[in-house]
Amino acid sequence: MQGLSYFHRRMQEVKEDLLKMAGRAEEAVYTATQALVKRNRALAQTVIQGDRRIDLMQNEIEERCISLLATQQPVAVDLRFLSAVIKITSFLERMGDQAVNLAQRVDVLAEMSPSDTPATLVAMGDIAREMAKTCLDAFVAEDVAKAEAVLARDDELDHLCRTFLEEMIAWMTEERRVIRRGVELVLASRHLERIGDEATNVAEEVVYLVEGRIIRHGGKKGIAAGQA
Repeated sequence: MQGLSYFHRRMQEVKEDLLKMAGRAEEAVYTATQALVKRNRALAQTVIQGDRRIDLMQNEIEERCISLLATQQPVAVDLRFLSAVIKITSFLERMGDQAVNLAQRVDVLAEMSPSDTPATLVAMGDIAREMAKTCLDAFVAEDVAKAEAVLARDDELDHLCRTFLEEMIAWMTEERRVIRRGVELVLASRHLERIGDEATNVAEEVVYLVEGRIIRHGGKKGIAAGQA
């Protein structure tokens, strides 16, 4: 990083640390979804035990960003970058929390009699995992097209979540003896849906970072930075 100012060296360090945190969050989502499909308690425990490190990384990155905001008074794109990073670390931390919640469902399901994971839930896991990866790829490349692809998939994941709830209600109505299993599976579907929500939040921040457009809360046409 020779030739860079002190400020931009610190900015590069923030980005590198965020990428490390993002990698851990993505790995947690991947491992948790694999644990769900395989009913693998060892994988589930790996996710649970790794969550503390994600929490600490959030604190470290936020503190560094706040220090830079306070001492360097950045403007324009640098200010947008630090603002986006603070939000993204929060979304990544919550993504990790949802991976832990999913892992905890696996822990309970593993104690029950073996059964296949419902196809709809498997599909939800695939989409949530893909959204988590793509939103982070979008951040690394500052790629708005990839970010918008994540936004588009969120509706699909929400639809599958509603469909799965209906399937589980029908199943539990017919098979009362499996109500506990059904409840755990429904909770798992909600954790996957929320992983998708956090990936969507990250994608929205990528659009803001690159183009200065705020698209959350349905403002998908965007508001250009600096416009009245």
